[in-house]
Amino acid sequence: MKRGWISQEFIIKSSKNRNNIIAGYASVFDVADSQNDIVAKGAFKNTSHRDVRLLWQHDITKPIRVITSLEEDEYGLKMEAEINNSTSLGAEVSSLIKQKAVSGLSVGFSIKSSNYNKLGNRIIEEVELMEISVVTFPVNSMAEINNIKYHSNDMIVSDTSLWLEVKSLLKQIEKY
Repeated sequence: MKRGWISQEFIIKSSKNRNNIIAGYASVFDVADSQNDIVAKGAFKNTSHRDVRLLWQHDITKPIRVITSLEEDEYGLKMEAEINNSTSLGAEVSSLIKQKAVSGLSVGFSIKSSNYNKLGNRIIEEVELMEISVVTFPVNSMAEINNIKYHSNDMIVSDTSLWLEVKSLLKQIEKY
């Protein structure tokens, strides 16, 4: 296929929804954070993504969209979320993430079970997770966004240069 050519199989259902999908680790297990807390594997086992909000800098008045996936693996709490770019805050957050000016993730929770190790670290064994925030400075320095995708309805593009090409083609199509 030639560059710039759209095949007959290429279908655009709508060009209005241009949200971003971010993925990363909201919490990393067995790492002492800046507050001397260590989150243990299994702390989030009873958490559903439907109960958790995505916020900007832990500000409950600044939701930026929804968590679409949450899963514990051996490394930590893996998450995926969609940022609403139709709001000015969502567009600003997406832009800052793309520029790598902001890449941290942080969790807001109530502790259900914890104890202390011999070094004085609090070991967090179980929590009630309420929110995940995109933040400038995460408490756990290893909790960060590691992927951003550009979502336009049924089309998800991870490569920035390809996204720019698709965006240009969409503008040309909208003129007709």
